Amino acid sequence: MKKTKKIFSGNLANNSFIILLVIAGILLITIFALWFSRTGRFTPQKAFETDRSADLSGQKITVLTNQPHLRSAEALAMWFNRETGAVVQNVVVNYEETLNYILKDVLGDSPQLDVLMIWYADLGTLAEKNVITDLTDFRNKNREIIRPDDFIPSLYTPYTLYKGRRWALPYDGDTHVLFYRKSLLKKYDLAPPGTWEDYAAISRVITEKEKHNGIYGSVIMAFPAPMLIISGFMNRLGGYGGNLLDQENRPMVNSPEAVAALSIMIENARYALPTPLETDFDISKDAFLSGRVAMAEQWTDVGIMAEDPAQSLIRGDWGVIQIPMGSGAGARHAPALNAGFSLAISKKAPNTDVALSYLLFATRPDITLRLNLINGGIDPTRISVFESEKYRDFAPKISIAARAALHGAAAWPNIPMTPRLLDALSNNLVMALEHRKSARQALDDTQTHWLEILKQGE
Repeated sequence: MKKTKKIFSGNLANNSFIILLVIAGILLITIFALWFSRTGRFTPQKAFETDRSADLSGQKITVLTNQPHLRSAEALAMWFNRETGAVVQNVVVNYEETLNYILKDVLGDSPQLDVLMIWYADLGTLAEKNVITDLTDFRNKNREIIRPDDFIPSLYTPYTLYKGRRWALPYDGDTHVLFYRKSLLKKYDLAPPGTWEDYAAISRVITEKEKHNGIYGSVIMAFPAPMLIISGFMNRLGGYGGNLLDQENRPMVNSPEAVAALSIMIENARYALPTPLETDFDISKDAFLSGRVAMAEQWTDVGIMAEDPAQSLIRGDWGVIQIPMGSGAGARHAPALNAGFSLAISKKAPNTDVALSYLLFATRPDITLRLNLINGGIDPTRISVFESEKYRDFAPKISIAARAALHGAAAWPNIPMTPRLLDALSNNLVMALEHRKSARQALDDTQTHWLEILKQGE
């Protein structure tokens, strides 16, 4: 009591002034904290302090990735090790082998994988086979770190949601844009195409004029892996106003819009770099970066590579626009979520706790931004990346085109029957491009096969 009396002894006005200052300070701190928590500008960083300081030295996890994402996977392994001490071993597979590799590992006798990079179209298959962990509660518990509202809406649902539960977090936000060589179009007084018919005309002119120089009007990825050949079809299908499935998941793959899309794809292939059915991602990318084609439908990170002197011969001589529209009443700019990857946790992960720490780390907003600044094969998944001045400075052309493309982009199905559906469509697209079937016949046969597959899955 003596100390208390001593502290508050003296002039009453002075004491009252000190008390008011203390109360005002407390109120200001409270208001400041509430403002930051509402804006989200500090909560994610603060909420992760415990995880960042966690010592995971001596711990090890195994992460599945693919070749196009190896650079980003290696960067994540290094950054995660520096922050936590944990060691990450990356296992690299071809993207078309990812699903089978996951199933073989998780359903085998000695599972090795902890974190799985999955194609979002395989989400339903993996969930139904009880191969991946339900992350719904984990996401809800760590909402302030994950910031789900920051993910681009058009990809967040198909990348993560199946039967009302969240099974993964977005990692690579893939869609296509159209790259073009400025000098080649200017040489023949051509403007970038607004429609697929414009694209066909440009490709024909440049191929006919430049073929003797080894230069072609376009390059089409039609290698018979569903992720590649169907991407080309989807770019055109949406442009003509079509969809693969209706809202009740009933197939409409032989609609008039779909036939128009495949017909123009067959026409486009006539003037493309030989041979579309042998053209995969690397062939297409290298053809554009070496200046051998005038136009390329590609993932947005190719624009980052185009300015890299170690990879590109066309620095400063390229432009990028949205995927063209079709023609007719349903014509629109409607790019698709071609490819696209999420991170999931194996149901039989040998080290689940560290795997979950890695998942939080890899998809954190600040780490996501870093990944988009290293030319690591990663495209934006977050709104905050597009809004970042650093990203806009790093990729000024791409940031505009990619954001426009991802706004309302159409998703591929991610139901359990998707792998079989895509295989059936891929096979018929190949036969159409080989002129063994007409566009109508190829899609009618696909429609019949899809109805059978979906009926079996009921």
